[in-house]
This record gives sequence, structure tokens and C-alpha cells, in this order.
Amino acid sequence: MNIKEISKLANTSPSSVSRVINSSGYVKDEVKKRILKVLEETGYRPNAFAKALHSKKSHTIGVILPKINATSSGENVSGIDQFFNAKGYSLLLGNTDHQVKKELAFLDVFKEKQVDGIIFIATLLTTEHHEKFRKLGIPVVIIGQESPEDIPCVLFDEYHATKEMAQHLLSKGKQRIAFIGVDEWDISVGVLRYQGYCDALKEQNMTPDPALFAKGDFTHQSGFAACRQIIENNALRPDAIFAASDKMAIGAMSYLFSIGLRVPEDISICGVGGGTLAEFYNPKLTTLAYDYKQSGVVASELLFQLLESPSADTLIAHKTYIPYELVIGKST
Repeated sequence: MNIKEISKLANTSPSSVSRVINSSGYVKDEVKKRILKVLEETGYRPNAFAKALHSKKSHTIGVILPKINATSSGENVSGIDQFFNAKGYSLLLGNTDHQVKKELAFLDVFKEKQVDGIIFIATLLTTEHHEKFRKLGIPVVIIGQESPEDIPCVLFDEYHATKEMAQHLLSKGKQRIAFIGVDEWDISVGVLRYQGYCDALKEQNMTPDPALFAKGDFTHQSGFAACRQIIENNALRPDAIFAASDKMAIGAMSYLFSIGLRVPEDISICGVGGGTLAEFYNPKLTTLAYDYKQSGVVASELLFQLLESPSADTLIAHKTYIPYELVIGKST
């Protein structure tokens, strides 16, 4: 079927059919109803590429994510899909497994696919990323990392959130608080979350002890290994462990249980994330609850503003913060 055949069946002109398909102009209600009825009966679908050429829009959004099976990424994409599906857009996903080369390659692929906009769920932003963004000619919104000033980004206040959590542990009388972090190339998690913890201790005239610090990679297994490292390297064990993610916190708890220690009676544990994992684990995990789905929705709203009005970039704030909540569970 083509537009001419559709127009004959609907007893109207090809131009009217085109306007209905592309939502690009006025068509009388009675004519529009006839056209829509024929479209439904025939199952006609316009060629997406031809439609894009006509409207100069593909109605497709590219999403670059670091780990497709990560809880935060999944929730981000859920929020993005919820928003753009209601607007008639489709998503193209690019899973990078934290590889910068794949991130840069997907930026090129999305440009070739003529996506209307890109949402980049970032863990690292390099000068190469910045150079690509400048050359793309496509609106971009960043989630999770602070971006160049000309690109909007959606963030959680990592520093004040982790500082508040550390202050909660200190208010419980904890004196030896260990920290399981991640590599510093991840500025939001590896630097800002750790800095919030350190400054909370310093405000109480306590010096962060390097022996009470270990690195993981967000997984349960790395939390288990990091907790073992901390316990084995300290004759005087910590009275609390603050992990930079819920998965690492639960991995740390698993190690403590494996050597016969109790949570929170022997050691308190807390994490960051606040998903169902924290809520239904036993004991229920004290955590910083982040609404990753909402951050996806907010990033989508910002990108849609840029798509609707290219001049909107002067009105959109550089940084938009999503609220977090300190959720006190049984683990502290």
C-alpha cells in the first residue's frame, strides 16, 4: 500500500492522507476519520525513513548507558521510555560496558541514525566526549555526571547525601567508620561520595583512616572482597561500614555473616541507591534512596524542551538536582 492507494480508499486527496500521517496540517474531522479508518483496516504503516525525510525528524531518541543490567541504568531508561513513549518517540539503546571507545562510537552511530536527541547516562566524561558533543549538532542531556556548561545535566547531590549518611552513623556513636568506594575516574561516586564521608568525619575532628578504605566496582562480589580486605587489615575492626552502593553494602554484609559477625549488633552497614534490593534484604538496609526513574523523566523533559525550541538552551539550568532521601533500616 502507498499513500495514493490509501487516498482512493478514503475518497480524499494524497495530501490530506499525508497531513494526517505526519500530523502536519489541518484536515476536516470527517475526512480524518475516513483516513484513520482506512489506515486501521489496511494496517498501513508509513516508511519511517521517508517520514523522517518529510518532517526532518526521526522521532527517535538515542540513549547511551554504561551497564544495561545495572539497577540505576534500568530505572533511568524506564523513566526515559515512559516520557518519550507518550510523545510518540522510540528509543535506541547503546550499552557500553563502561568502555569509552564504545561510548564515542555510539555517538557517531546515533548521528548516522539521525536521532533527534541523545541522553547520555555517564560515569566518565573525557575531553574526547566534550569534543564529540560540540561536533554532533544534536541536543544532548547528561545523567549522572557534571557536564560542560553548555550541556544540561541531571544529578543527585552526592556530596551532601553521603555527608548526611556519615553524620547519621556518627550520631549513633560510631567511631571507626570504614568506607567502600570505587575508582576516582567516576567523579560522582568515586570522588564526591567519598568526599562527603571524609568531611563529615573531619567536622568531628576525626581523621579518615586509609586502612579503613577499600575499593569495589558496584557488584556484590566486590563488596564482599572489599569488606574482607578491611576486616583482615585491621586488628581493631570497624564499628560501621559505609558502602558507596547498595550492592556493595549487601556483599559486605554477606562477608560479615560468613565469619560469624552480626549486623548491626557487631557492625553497622549502610549503602546508596534505595531500590527494592535494600528494602527486602534482611536486615533491611539503611540507604540513601535515589529515584533513578525520576532522573530519567527529568532528563527527558529537558531534552524535549531542546527539541521543541532550540533556543531553550539559554533558559535551561546547567545542573538539575533530583531529591534524595535518607532511609533508616535495620542495618544501622
